[in-house]
Amino acid sequence: MQLLRSYRLLVTWQALRKRNYLPLMMAVQTLFSLGIVLGYPLLFPTLDRTSIYLIATGAPAISVVSVGLVALPQTVGEQKTEGSLAYMRSLPVARLAYLVADLTVWLAIVIPGVILGVLVGAWHFDLHLQVSPLVVPAVLMVALTATCVGYAIASLLPYMLTVVITQAIVVFVFMFSPLTFLPDKLPAWLEAIHRVLPIQAMGEVTRGTIAPNEFGLPMGAFLTLAVWCALGFTVTYAAMTRRG
Repeated sequence: MQLLRSYRLLVTWQALRKRNYLPLMMAVQTLFSLGIVLGYPLLFPTLDRTSIYLIATGAPAISVVSVGLVALPQTVGEQKTEGSLAYMRSLPVARLAYLVADLTVWLAIVIPGVILGVLVGAWHFDLHLQVSPLVVPAVLMVALTATCVGYAIASLLPYMLTVVITQAIVVFVFMFSPLTFLPDKLPAWLEAIHRVLPIQAMGEVTRGTIAPNEFGLPMGAFLTLAVWCALGFTVTYAAMTRRG
């Protein structure tokens, strides 16, 4: 099938284009997980059981969000500025094939950090995680949502504004998003905002499948992610296919 052949070729092309900094990006986003797992206990020497599980399961989610909502938009925004995205639009390949191929490469960047973060967290805190069989589709759903939304941000905004927005996202994720703590710690108004945004759902899906013996897995979180994923993909695809 022509679409599948284009997809395979574009995955190879995108991987080769990113080969100079791909290992570095994998290493940096992996450090997010390790830094949280190993660094948070230094700030809070006394942690209860729930807090330990929240840190161990929140670190992979933060790693995914940092790549999908920060690194990806900045990289794509730079590609817009240098003209490589415009060049792509001139090639005789389906826009859908290009978009899915690029998302595949970004997913490959995200996954190693997720796996290593879970393993190091379990080892460091001596946790016996009863990982759910749903963990693979759950993590893929979280990663796909983050990358689709990140792509949409870069598609809609100018490069410099993308940089500013993504830096604000870093602060928002680390300080005010319920990934390493429960949402009831937030003010009521911020808790209400997070019920609409996808970040809280990412945390719920991640910890609910990595440590199902400690946390529930609300089905509403999957619905929230599906809506944001579809919205991000639709906006990005529309931006890539419009003329002019």
